[in-house]
Amino acid sequence: MPLWDRVAFRFRKESQLKKFRITILACAIAVVAAVTAGSALAKKPIVVAFTGTYAGQASTQINGSVATISAKGTGKGALIGAGSISGQGTGDTSQQPCIPFSGTGTITGAAGKITFKVLSGSSGCGDEGGHNFTITSHLAVLSATGKLAKAKGTLRMIGTYSHDDGSFSVNLSGKLTK
Repeated sequence: MPLWDRVAFRFRKESQLKKFRITILACAIAVVAAVTAGSALAKKPIVVAFTGTYAGQASTQINGSVATISAKGTGKGALIGAGSISGQGTGDTSQQPCIPFSGTGTITGAAGKITFKVLSGSSGCGDEGGHNFTITSHLAVLSATGKLAKAKGTLRMIGTYSHDDGSFSVNLSGKLTK
C-alpha cells in the first residue's frame, strides 16, 4: 500500500476514533444531567403529625416472670378518625417497679389503619402495691393505609393502666413521614 494511502487510512481511523470519543463524552454528560434533573424533581417526603387518644380494657396473665398482655380500646386518631386500638405482647415482671414490655398492634380508624411494633425501652411502672401503672412506650410504624398510606416513623405512647379493673388510657403523638 502506498504511503499516501496508509496516511489517509490512518487519518480516517483517527477521525473515527475522535468521533467515538466525542460521542461517549456527550453520552456521559447527558447521563449526569438526567440524574441531576431527576434528583431535583424527586418528590420530597411529607411529614404529618399524628395524635390520638384511646381507652379500653387490658388483661395480663402472669406465668412465672412473664406477663402476657392483651389490650383493646376505642378512641380517635388524627387523620384516621374514630376507631380502635389493639395490641398483644409480653412483659418481664421480674424487673420491678418498671416492667419492660414488647409486642405488636394496630390502630384502626374510618380513614386508615396503622400497624405498629413496640420498641425496646417501653415499660409500665407500677406503684408499690402493683395496682396502677404509668405506661411509657415508643411504637415503630410498620405499615399504614388510607390517609396515612405508606407513612413511617415512631409514635410516643404515654398513659395509665389499672391492674385492679383492667382499664387503660393512652395518648399517642409523633411525626410520620410519607
